[in-house]
Amino acid sequence: MERNRAPPQLARWSGGTDLFSMRVRCTHRGIGQNEIEGSLTGLRIRLAIRYAVDGDLRFISHHDTLRLFERALARASLPVHYSQGFNPRPRMSIVLPRPVGVASRDELLVVELDSEMNSEEALSRLSQHMPVGLMLLTADFMDTTKRWTPERATYSLSLEREQRDSVAQIASTLLAAESLPVERTIPKSTSRRSVDIRPYLVEVTPTPEGVQWTQTISQSGTARVGEVLEVLGLPSREYLHRVRRERVEYAS
Repeated sequence: MERNRAPPQLARWSGGTDLFSMRVRCTHRGIGQNEIEGSLTGLRIRLAIRYAVDGDLRFISHHDTLRLFERALARASLPVHYSQGFNPRPRMSIVLPRPVGVASRDELLVVELDSEMNSEEALSRLSQHMPVGLMLLTADFMDTTKRWTPERATYSLSLEREQRDSVAQIASTLLAAESLPVERTIPKSTSRRSVDIRPYLVEVTPTPEGVQWTQTISQSGTARVGEVLEVLGLPSREYLHRVRRERVEYAS
């Protein structure tokens, strides 16, 4: 975990904690180049890539999405940092994996690199190896101390005209309810337990196209997209593939 932190002689200084800023401050303080590079060796270079998923690609799993990026990063010849051990793997993660079947306009992949490079060049090179249905939006290097912690996610669902009025009526009552219990299947088990998803719902709003809702995400949990559909009176098996994640808000 120490690799997340700037070395003590650097961390106590004010100003940016990106590698370029640290090198500039070290130089101004008379520290030699070799000492600078040695002190910065333990810092991670992390590239945050925002992307969108649509079409048939919404049906691939979290694991398959990572495999897709692993192959694309290798083909793009980016200086990806690999784990140690018998089976080295690229150091990367999807911060808030979307449910299988749900499209998204706001996904976030964090990739660890061995060396610095231009973020626009990284985006351009990687975009050439993306399949239809996955579009890279932005790429930015992260502050060495920053953590991407999701706090809220907003979803939308388009409905046929005849369904909109009934769903709008249900949506108007959800936030007034004291509780919204649902039956949740426990992962890797056939057991089920009752979960109240009302504390996780921030907003449920009818739209001209259908409905949109915002839900919180915390260590205590969150609502599953299919569960929100069920309390809206929409069977998840029929409507989950029509849901789109519009945006994710992260803690500052």
